[in-house]
Formats: sequence, C-alpha cells, structure tokens
Amino acid sequence: MKAITLTMMVLLGWVASPVLAATTIDTNNAYAYGANIGWCNAYADGTNGAVIGQFYCTGYIWSANVGWIALSDGSAPTNGWFYYNDSATDWGVNDVNGTGQLAGMAYGANIGWITFEQSFGKPTVNLVNGQLSGYAYSANCGWISLSSTVAVLQTDSIFSGPFDASGSGLPIPWEMEYFGTTNINPNADPTGNGFTILQDYVAGTDPLIASDFLHITAINATNTGNTATLTWTSHPSRLYYVEERTNLVTGAWATNTTLGIVAPSPSPATTTTIGAPDVGGATSRFYRVQAIVPNP
Repeated sequence: MKAITLTMMVLLGWVASPVLAATTIDTNNAYAYGANIGWCNAYADGTNGAVIGQFYCTGYIWSANVGWIALSDGSAPTNGWFYYNDSATDWGVNDVNGTGQLAGMAYGANIGWITFEQSFGKPTVNLVNGQLSGYAYSANCGWISLSSTVAVLQTDSIFSGPFDASGSGLPIPWEMEYFGTTNINPNADPTGNGFTILQDYVAGTDPLIASDFLHITAINATNTGNTATLTWTSHPSRLYYVEERTNLVTGAWATNTTLGIVAPSPSPATTTTIGAPDVGGATSRFYRVQAIVPNP
C-alpha cells in the first residue's frame, strides 16, 4: 500500500438553531428518583416540563409527593447568561460553560432548595446522547438520582437560545457574555484572525481573542498509509466531525462515518486516529474538522 499525503484543513460548521419547545425532555426517559420523595417527572405535563439549555435551565419537574420543582426563578439571569444564585430574583440551574455540567439552585415550595453542584453530586448532561447522570441534593429530602439502572433521564435537545431579533443566529446569552449587548453583527471579525463572530460561536472559541480559533495542530500517518492521526484545538462545549476527500478538484467532502461524532477531550486539544479502510486505498487524502453545537 502506498503512503498517503495528508493535508490539514479546518471548517467551522453550523447547525440549525433549535426552536424552544415546552420541554426538551424525552417522553420515554423522563424520570429522576429520590429515595425520600419517589419519582420525579421532568417531562411533567409536556407544557411546563424542564428545558435543558446551553447556558441555563428553565421549566419545572413534577413530583406526585412534593409538587412542582422550579429549575429557575422564571426570568432570564440578571447578567443575561448565568444565574448568580444570590437573590430571590436571580436563581436557577446553570450549564457551566455549555459543557453539560449543571450547577446552581432549584426550588420546590414544599421541600425548599435543591442544590446542583460539581463536587459531590456532579449532575451532568452527556452532550452526545442527551442522557443525564449524577445527583442533586435537597437538605429536606436527600439525594435525587438523575439516572439509575431502572430509569434514564434524557433530554432530546439542548436549547441554545433565546436568540435576538436580528436573525444573526447568535444566542442572546452568548452575546451578553462576550459583548454585554445584543444584535451583534455575526459577520464581523473584531480580532482580525479571519474568523467571524458567528464562526467563533459555533466553534466555542472566544471572539475577542485572536489566538483562539479552531484549527488542526498536528497530523501524522504511518509510512504504509494504514492510519492517520489528527489533533485539533477543541472546546468541552462542542462536538466534532472529521471530514475527508481524496482530492480537492473533484468530488465532495464526506463525514468519516466510522468515527461519527467525536466528543472533545478534557484538555484544550483532541486527538483521534483514523484507521483502515478509511485511510487506505488512495495516494492522497485530505481532512478537515467541523465543529457543531451539541443538540442531541
């Protein structure tokens, strides 16, 4: 087999903005469980159920034994992108940096505050399949398990909005976090690094830091062309596809279906190996990496 020539490329991908539903929770996988309060239904009545967000959560969980449990105070965070949990008008459960790690406070009128934290309970949303794991804690009711061997709590989507009225495709919380205002021009490039603000959002990179952009940092192949290894800058709040083609003149980019969705490594870079038969059979092969906003 001939050795193959590899070219490093990068493409910032885009996924359609999800529409806010009454609840994002899967109807068949909607239950959490607490030994002292029994089953808790995050789908609720389908209208008032939990909404798992890229920035923060909203909506309600229903327990037949303790009633409604609110995941937020019902309004957007004071700063626009996360709840401080320091006042009666600014509390709720946050998605920490969009990574699926949940932290903050929920509230039930009949049981008081419920804590989501990353030291002990570590409640987490799997960004690939939407399944929740870990525990939330109530001083009055003890631990509440978000998944068990009996039932799985799962979200069908992760709400990325709300979006501003300009049609920019940029979520208001993300605009507020980085710019302190809304209606930002998605095509602007304030750092001059060649990547637009919209591309920075999709990639999970900082639009105000020129050195922060999605790119392949290393590419290697065995002499026989049996495997290729790619390393690229990554963010824990994003997922990735590796795309390939055998030349840049004819044909089209195709997603490597063997790899499928690639979850990021905990470190600022992700490395993956592409093996035969995806690598072999061509004297040249080109690769690029596509970032996507998680939306299970």
